[in-house]
Amino acid sequence: MTNTKQYPMQFTGRGGEYFVIWIVNIALTLLTLGIYSAWAKVRTMRWFYGHTLLDNQTFTYLATPMQILKGRLIALAALVAYYAASFYSPMLAVALMIILLIAMPWIVVSSLRFHARMSAYRGLRFDFTGSVGEAARIYIGLSLLVIPTLGLILPYLAYRQIKFIADNTTYGQTASRYQGTSKPFWGVYLFALVLMLLPIGVIALGLYQVAQMKTAGMPPEVAMAAVGTSIFAGAALFYLMTLVAGAMIMARTANLFYNATTIGPIGFQSNQRARDLIWLYFSNLVLIALTIGIFIPWAKVRLARYRAGHLTLTGPENLSEFTAGQQQSSTATGAEMADLFDLNIGLT
Repeated sequence: MTNTKQYPMQFTGRGGEYFVIWIVNIALTLLTLGIYSAWAKVRTMRWFYGHTLLDNQTFTYLATPMQILKGRLIALAALVAYYAASFYSPMLAVALMIILLIAMPWIVVSSLRFHARMSAYRGLRFDFTGSVGEAARIYIGLSLLVIPTLGLILPYLAYRQIKFIADNTTYGQTASRYQGTSKPFWGVYLFALVLMLLPIGVIALGLYQVAQMKTAGMPPEVAMAAVGTSIFAGAALFYLMTLVAGAMIMARTANLFYNATTIGPIGFQSNQRARDLIWLYFSNLVLIALTIGIFIPWAKVRLARYRAGHLTLTGPENLSEFTAGQQQSSTATGAEMADLFDLNIGLT
């Protein structure tokens, strides 16, 4: 029987060190009218990868600034064309939007493939082998059912997206597999729905009281003033529950992703907690506001450290046993278009 060993992930970066990189990146990006942003991204990614350790070995980010810049220029050209068309020719803008939606599966696959192939560990690259056809069925076909099903398809959609990513990711010549089912996702999203219904219920109760007071002959402005606190509390609670539900979905979805994914003999153990992420997001938001944005580097480092600190790999005693096959080249166009259009193709 092969001996196994646990390998906790580590993140060793410090906020002060990243702050220097971050502020220089901003300054040079502004001075070059945005051109340096490609070099800034590569510099940032290499810093975060270089401070992420597994078995005392760091990860490597392999993309070059020119790859990022070319992808960004193409994505920017598409965005400018859309906004120009929306101003001068609304019909053309609609046509461009339809073309973008049709191209979305390609953008998704290209983005996932580029990010995978530009990531390496112990000299071996990752890869992504998913097809555009499968991406179309998930990211277009299932997404079109969100409105008709009143959002009830969201748990299954999240499951299919995660399974698509996990089942088509490889490390060297070893393919990963997702062994989870859709059942746990329903619990996550139903609980999030309950959380969001609480403030909605408070607001609805306040509006009902207003209607009752108006029926009793009370002037509308007096009725609104009487229950205004209740409605305001409901609105404040809504924004709070949005943060809570979002953190809960992110933590539990990450756990569902890692805990059911294997790469050959390697398994994962993720134990992120919603309450931890809620505190991280809330405290980061407050500190960023108080420092007028200066705390952003420390906020990113805190989140990276938390995620790494709650992920452990279980595998053979020698992780260098994996061998890599030939890796194809890849372009950054899809990845940069996904970033530019804010497409959600990773973990929720």
